Amino acid sequence: MDQRLQPNPIKPVSDESFDTIIGVMDSFTNLSRAFKAKLRPMLFEITYKKGYMILNPGAKQSLLWFNLDGLLREVSIDRNTYQSQTTWYWFKTNFVYAMPGFFDQEPSQVSIEVIKDTRAILFSYDSWRILKNSFEEADRMIEMIRSSYETARKTHLKEIIELDTITRYLRHESKINLLFPNIKLKYIAEYMGMSTDTLGKLRRKFIRRKQLAK
Repeated sequence: MDQRLQPNPIKPVSDESFDTIIGVMDSFTNLSRAFKAKLRPMLFEITYKKGYMILNPGAKQSLLWFNLDGLLREVSIDRNTYQSQTTWYWFKTNFVYAMPGFFDQEPSQVSIEVIKDTRAILFSYDSWRILKNSFEEADRMIEMIRSSYETARKTHLKEIIELDTITRYLRHESKINLLFPNIKLKYIAEYMGMSTDTLGKLRRKFIRRKQLAK
């Protein structure tokens, strides 16, 4: 591993960061004061450099990440062709985990790469087990988070199959705008389920249209 990519030292979660993750958790289900008090000392912060791999295929995901500020990419490998494919991105305030991965402790089938310097909160699987055994709301919260993320992935795949490329581009334009300064056109096109040439043409078309509208 390139020493320049080594993450900064882990530190206890800050008040601001704790408030951020609690705000997101509370949006799924109301959490008790006792739960929050128990959770607080279990959380830590870390900053990863661009290019760092936080998870590799075959590894068990012992940590759950919460993206405070940064950008990460999921890469899947085709078992037949061994070609890599960008299958997901995680943006600000997303929980980052593979499926299978953290919750079932099965070997990951994907890699997760930091594509923009990322500040994240860490939460260990052992800590999760303690909370799950102590608070009924812990299990409810996680199931709601998992359901929400699984629905988002299924919707994305459905859009690739059912929507034309223009509709798909416009529906995801805000995300695409966040990706373009940080990642190659090819990797964005993979995620969008379209060719690099098509994505490039759509990008130029709608940027030009906005410029003319000003």
